[in-house]
Amino acid sequence: MLNLVHVRSFLAVAQAGGVRAAARALGVSPASVVDHLDRLEGELGARLLVRRRPAVTLTPEGARLAPLARALLATAERARALVAGGPVRIAAASNIGAYLLPDALARFRVETGAEAEVWIGPNPAVADRLSAGEADLAAMEWWDGRTGFRAQTWRREPLVAIAPPGHPWGALEAVPFEALLVEPMLGGEKGTGTGAALRAAYGDAVSRLRLLGGFGGTEAVKRGVRAGLGVSVVLAGAVQDEAASGALVVRPLMGRPVAKALMLVTPEHVGADSAPGRLAHFLMTGETVENLGVVTV
Repeated sequence: MLNLVHVRSFLAVAQAGGVRAAARALGVSPASVVDHLDRLEGELGARLLVRRRPAVTLTPEGARLAPLARALLATAERARALVAGGPVRIAAASNIGAYLLPDALARFRVETGAEAEVWIGPNPAVADRLSAGEADLAAMEWWDGRTGFRAQTWRREPLVAIAPPGHPWGALEAVPFEALLVEPMLGGEKGTGTGAALRAAYGDAVSRLRLLGGFGGTEAVKRGVRAGLGVSVVLAGAVQDEAASGALVVRPLMGRPVAKALMLVTPEHVGADSAPGRLAHFLMTGETVENLGVVTV
């Protein structure tokens, strides 16, 4: 089993570019650092560093180990924090973190007294953050199926069409796909899975949309729509306030429901009775229980 002290010394040398500089950063003797490196290389059966002046460099094997080593140390730090009662770290895709999670996390805190620390960003960055051990739980608009993780379908969130106030869509109960082709379709953040959901519903006809991208996120898209720059399709949960106030015309899409399957993802080693497992269960069911069961998909 790898010794985390040895792993820490390896990363310190790789970052500092030398044994002496790493020893100063770690507060140990250079001889100790060399011993740690020798033991780690012996444990792995591979040379990890080229120890030459003026600087120490990574071998190909060392380069492959480095990201895993950082994840090991991050996981160890996280384990200590969880045992000490630290917050659960949840990484959330932008729309989920901005519009769907806050109320649920507030209820979780009220009912359990537990805190959740939220990081919000693009879906690909959320997946990478989870893989690097920098999050205990991820809430995502899609999951790429990478190994070592457990994914659950959290909810199916409908997609809705939005237009500026006074738009003719206000007289419709639902918007037919053909109506989406008439005006510019404002696009926000890339990699959210909205395009894939539309293609699953409408097939190749989606290529006929007059896409106007570059708006960066749903808030910018909504502002652009209100200003009359075009129309868009967004998660229903992202426009609840605008639908209630009349700030936007919000209508479902005609035909079969078009929705995204939003996912909750945890590392496979996370138990149902752990803090991340309890938060995942609460998000799935809205309930707190002592003995949890996790259903995988």
